[in-house]
Amino acid sequence: MFIMKNKYRGYRDLCRYTLIVLGAFGGSAMLVGCTDDPRKYQNLQSSHQLSLQKSSEFKWQYLDPDADFSKYKSAMIDPVEIYRGSDAQFGSTSKNDRVYMANYIDKTFPKEIGKKYTLVHSADSRTLRFHVTLTGVKKSIPVLSTISHISSVGLVTNAGMQAAGGNGTAYGAVYYAVEVYDAQTSRLLYAQVTVQTPDALDPTVSFGYLDAAREGVRIGAHHLVQKLEKLSKQEHTTVVEKTGDIGEAKGARRGQGGA
Repeated sequence: MFIMKNKYRGYRDLCRYTLIVLGAFGGSAMLVGCTDDPRKYQNLQSSHQLSLQKSSEFKWQYLDPDADFSKYKSAMIDPVEIYRGSDAQFGSTSKNDRVYMANYIDKTFPKEIGKKYTLVHSADSRTLRFHVTLTGVKKSIPVLSTISHISSVGLVTNAGMQAAGGNGTAYGAVYYAVEVYDAQTSRLLYAQVTVQTPDALDPTVSFGYLDAAREGVRIGAHHLVQKLEKLSKQEHTTVVEKTGDIGEAKGARRGQGGA
């Protein structure tokens, strides 16, 4: 027997809860929390500049409208900070697990950022500085997560969640913020706050309680570089409106121009 209820909020329609009744558990009901949206963390240096995005993987963003990302060729990366504000989203995650995830980000992000930028230890006028803050971790429920991905009912459920943009049943997640500065002037150029989870149908990250969070780090690092690659191909960018999406000014692409 299987009962599922989803309550959605925001562009990704992330569910607030899923009620699963599995025969494998003797018909007992288990409330499996789905991934909450990331918050506008008040203790971030960029907090007052962040705006809510209607249709973006990165729920909160800031973009300097005068930033020219095409000129930056190298990058410096700060040690990952573990957020200590009262609005953090660590739940029951232990301090040791928070440190473990921060260290994992420390290893993963430089590898991905280094594919686009030369990593350096001293700044010049073409250097970006990246500051990543781990703001939350949601642990997976390993046994239930695995069962829900190999059972026929679970496959149907997770297929529906993937179509809706949600994460898999009993999956974990990682929450973090990235702030990107001009390394010489310390001017904030771009910031994002996001939650990252694996695809709902990916069963390979359902065994360990931090497997899904680690996969979220890998996905998020890759998507950050893709975002910066896109920005580096634009001459001018703009925030459409305070609660709108960060987009591109009309006629701003290279090769375009007004009459």
